[in-house]
Amino acid sequence: MKPPDARTRADRLRRRCGFDGNPLRRHVDRVQWRIGLLLLLVFLVAAPVVCAHVVGPVHGAGVRAERYEAATRHRVDATVIGVRPLESGREVTAAWTDPDGASRTGHYTSWKATQLGERRELWAGPGGRLGETGPRKHMRTIGDDVSAGAAAATGAGLPLLALYLLLRHRCDRRRYRRWDEEWADFDRRSRST
Repeated sequence: MKPPDARTRADRLRRRCGFDGNPLRRHVDRVQWRIGLLLLLVFLVAAPVVCAHVVGPVHGAGVRAERYEAATRHRVDATVIGVRPLESGREVTAAWTDPDGASRTGHYTSWKATQLGERRELWAGPGGRLGETGPRKHMRTIGDDVSAGAAAATGAGLPLLALYLLLRHRCDRRRYRRWDEEWADFDRRSRST
């Protein structure tokens, strides 16, 4: 059997979505289809607007964090002078010399095995804060943007989906009631003949 071509598949999709003059469709079917299409259009208009309002500030905050961390963090070669085990990881104390020649010490939490006297490349920030990671990367900002956009689209779509499911439930009840009435009418007519 030959698989259906693109035109046949498109025609099936058109009919499945209700774009046909099928005389067997009930009024309730057409109402459900039209309201569902209207809710889909509302989502297609509202979701980009909501996403833009959410993603814009998230992206701006991410870019500001990138710039701030790039301006305030610098790489240092530090020597581990203390290790204290924690419930999760270890608190490491390290000493280093700043580019201006001042000796500094600081603490950071590490999950890597660390020995006293070990040399580490770390990142120092304002106030002597240490960390194993460098300034924020732009990919992290992009990831935050995508996450915020997905959450915003989901938040915009869930109420519309809930409304459609409620509509579908009501239409199904009406459809089943009409079905039962028609069967009862058919049964009455078949007994009278």
